[in-house]
Formats: sequence, C-alpha cells, structure tokens
Amino acid sequence: MSELIELRREQAIREYECMKHLKLFTDEEIQSIKNKRHYHDYKIERRTKSLADFINYIAYECNLFQLLLQRRRRLRIRAEWVSLEKSIHNRVRVLYKRAMHRFASDYRVWIHFLRYCKTRRFFTEGSAVLDQMLGYHGDKPKAWLCAIDWEYLQAKNMTRAKHYTLRGLQRHPECRELCVNFITIQLAEAKRIGKKSEKEEKNVPVGDDAELEKALKTAHLVYKNFEHKDMAFYEELLKVFKKYVPVSNELAKEAIAEMRNILADKEEMWHLLANLMLEGSEFVTEGAIKSSEALEKCLEIYEEALDRLPTKKMHSFCIDAMLELNSTQDETVGVQKSKRKALANAFKRALVADLLEEKKLLQYLKLLLHNNNPKEELIMSVIGKGLEQYPASVKIWQSYMRYLMVHKDVEEDELEAVFRKGVSSLPEKSNRLPLWEMLFHYYSNRPDLPGKLEQLFRRAIDQGPEISHHYQPLFLDYIMSKSSIAKARSEYQRLVKNYTTTLELHQKMANLEATQTPPDVNEWRQCHENATQFYGKTDPTVWLQYAQFERDHGKPQHMQSLYERAKAALDEESFATFMAEYELIRNPYIVRY
Repeated sequence: MSELIELRREQAIREYECMKHLKLFTDEEIQSIKNKRHYHDYKIERRTKSLADFINYIAYECNLFQLLLQRRRRLRIRAEWVSLEKSIHNRVRVLYKRAMHRFASDYRVWIHFLRYCKTRRFFTEGSAVLDQMLGYHGDKPKAWLCAIDWEYLQAKNMTRAKHYTLRGLQRHPECRELCVNFITIQLAEAKRIGKKSEKEEKNVPVGDDAELEKALKTAHLVYKNFEHKDMAFYEELLKVFKKYVPVSNELAKEAIAEMRNILADKEEMWHLLANLMLEGSEFVTEGAIKSSEALEKCLEIYEEALDRLPTKKMHSFCIDAMLELNSTQDETVGVQKSKRKALANAFKRALVADLLEEKKLLQYLKLLLHNNNPKEELIMSVIGKGLEQYPASVKIWQSYMRYLMVHKDVEEDELEAVFRKGVSSLPEKSNRLPLWEMLFHYYSNRPDLPGKLEQLFRRAIDQGPEISHHYQPLFLDYIMSKSSIAKARSEYQRLVKNYTTTLELHQKMANLEATQTPPDVNEWRQCHENATQFYGKTDPTVWLQYAQFERDHGKPQHMQSLYERAKAALDEESFATFMAEYELIRNPYIVRY
C-alpha cells in the first residue's frame, strides 16, 4: 500500500511545482493539499474499502478543480492547463474506474460518474461505461432509461439511443417508461426532420420524406407491440403526443381509438376523453371547433360514459370537469350560462341516481347556499339525500344546522330537534363536538333567550368525556364573564367532585385565582393540589407549577415537601425531568445551558 501511495505522490510533484511557479497557491496551501491527498490515498488503500471513501476523495478533487478555476480567473493565468486541470481530471477518472470496478453492484457509483461526465462535458467517456453499467444493472429499467437519455440528450447519438431502447424493451417488455421514452424520441426526430424538410424543400410535402416516414413507422411499431396498455400508459403517451403536434396526430388518433375500445370499463378513460374534447384537441375533433361545440361534445361523452358506468366515481369526474370549466371566465354570456347549466345538470343527475359522493354533495350544498336566492326545496332535497346516504357524516349535519340558523332563522325547538337527531346518528362520540359547537354558536347569538347558554353548558358537561372535557374550562370563563369568582369557585368544586376533569380545568381555575386582587392563596393552592392529585403520577409539570406557586405566592418552606411527594409519585424518567427543572425553580440564579 505504501508503495502505491508514494508513487502517486511522485506523480503529483509536477502539479505542486506548477501551482507554486504560477503563484496560484501559497506554500501553506500546497502543503495542505499534499496532506489531504495523502489522507484520502490512505483511506482508499485500506484493506477494507468503502465507496464513501472514494466519493469523498473525488469530491475533494472536484472542489480543488473549482478552486483552481477561480484562482485562474482572478489572477488571469491560463498556462499549464495540462499539468493542473487535466492531471486532476485523470486522477478523478482513475478513482471512478477503481470505484466502478470495486463496487460495480452499487448503482449509485455509475450515476455519480455520469453526472461528473455531464458536468465536465466528457460525453465520450460517459458513453464508454454504459454497456458495463447495463451488464451489472440491466435488471433495473431506470438504468436503461439513464443510458437512453445519455445517448440522446448528451451524446446526441440517435443510433445508440435507439439500440438501448430496443434492448431495454426486450429485457423489460412491461416497462411503460421505456416504451413512452422511445416513442418520444421517435416523434422528436420526426418533428426535427419535418422542420428541416420545410426549410430546405418548400415544394416537397412533409409526408414524402423517407426519414420522417421511417421515424413515425418505428414509433407506431413500438406502440403496437407494447402489450401493457393501461390508463397510466395512455395518460403519459397523450402528454407526449400534445408536444409533437402535428406529426403525432395519426398515431394519437389510433391510440385514442384503441384506448376507447380496451379501457371502456375505466372511468379515468372517459374522463380523459371528455377533457380532450373540451380542449378541442385535434386528436378527437375534425378541425377547429367553437368552445360551445366542444362543451356539447364533451357532455355527450360523459352521458355515454354514465350510461355504461353509472358509478359515483364517474359522476364525480363529470362534476370535477364542469367545476373546472366554470372556474375560467368566458367573454360570451351564452357560453357562461351553458357552463353553469351543465354543472347544475351534472349535480342533479348524480343526486337523482343516489350516486353523489359525500365531498361532491357538500360542494353542491355550498354552491346552492352561495346563491343569492337559494331554493329551499332543492336545498332540503340535497340535505335529505345526503343524510339518507351518509347519516354518519358530521359535515352534512353541520351544513344542515348552518342552513337552519343562517338562511331559515328557525326557532330553537326545530334546531334542537335536528341537533338531537344528528348527535344520535353519529356513532363516534368524538365526532359530535362540531354539532355542539354549532348549537353554542346559535345560543351565543340569541340574547333574547337568557339563561339558555348556561343551561347548554350544563347539558354539555353532563355528556361523555369527549364533550364534557372540552366545555369544562370554557364554562368557568363564561361564569366569570357573567357572575363572580365565588360562583366560579363553587362550580369548579362541583365539577371536581362529580365529574372526571382535565388538567386544563385546574390550570384555568388557577389562572382565574391569579387574576384576583388580592388573590386568595388558599383557593389558588387548592387548584394546584387538585392538579397533582389527578395528574401527579404522570405529568411532572403539575409539580413544577405547584412549586413555583409556593415560591412566588405561597409558602416557600412547602417546596421541600412537594419535592418529596413528587419523588414518590413520579416514575424514574419523569422524576429526572422534574428534578432538573425543580433546581432552576429553587435557585433561579442557576444559568440554563
């Protein structure tokens, strides 16, 4: 190992002499470069070799190369390029070759080398390793795609790109990306040939060009032979066809006809077809058509689709298309009316068929309620259908209650009846909270019903923990806003005695006690005592807050007994957390790091 390292040091002497002679680096910098190279040489020559060591050495050399370029630009020195930059490149190339030989099974090292070649524009060197890479990683479709992209985009070698594509398709006949990639290349070549023919021979039609015909025929052949034609394949393919209009028109029309035949049971296919019609694509129309005609033909496609596939998904695709269409502004008033009518019909058709998804039903309700003159009969029909199909949907019950509160201004008895029905329809108690919030909002805005809000608070607290725990702290706030601290204390004590409580309740009462002038220390202490009684076994913060209270407002001599109680109650991990913070509370002059 030492002989190899020494040989490399001797080979690099010329570099160091040039650096010093051209004054690109100081003596200290040159010595640092020597030391770092020696360090990296040692790492890559160890008995147990690591790819990371090679990559780190390569990264160091690449950074040195960039620094060298910066120094040259700044000092305006161009001499000795071969001795410096080319020498660094040769070293990097050797490192990569050794890494690719040693770690050939690691795909990353090949990609890393190709990126380096792309950065330095060494396209021939990049091409030279592709066969080796595919020999080791031919089982990966991405390796073939990488090789094709390199030859086509970097090396500009269409012949080799086609060669790798055909080999890749033979190895991976099911790979959608390889097929689409090859068709893309062929169409790009066809478009380039077509433009060239138009410039050179104005009188010769594009279709008469033999090369163009060959490119299109090859693309057509690859498409026909690909057997795994699914929706993802056609979606990607049509994106490619749109980029290469008009040379892709004939193949696109054939592909759409086949797609319509073999994927007639897929909702996505009809949605894609309708969107193409809506765009006025040349692939599905005979010449240019007006936007009104495109809309009519699009609706015809959706109608045919719904006849074949009367599913919620198909109705949702139709509604999504109409919503997207209505989101764009059109100058013609007639076209705008047609769009709105098409959207309304799409919603109504799904509603009547009981095939409106919950999300779409809520969208329909929102649109109806935003109307200046909402039709009560239609809205109630939508709500009724929604509750019939999705009785456990809290959002539909919320929409129902909001409609009654805002738009109908109903009496409390009617709203209460809907609320009770909604709560009983929701199987999970945690989902009922939004309906309670709606009811609280209603009574908060009804000053003509004195006492109702307090009654509602008491009703909510009598519910299960999912509702009760949420409203307990809020009830104390409400009492303080309407009455006195004495009543708040009374209610707090009642809640602690008769209900399961949350830590937030005790903290809320402690905060209320802290706002009194002067505060009642005993009542305040009782809040902390209750918090430690209920949560002192799991939460160290309740003991810390209690200790801080005694230090600042109560009796500091009680802090030691609190420490002992916390030590007995908390587990080992929680007590360790408590002890670190307790020391800061006991001695606030300790510096926190």
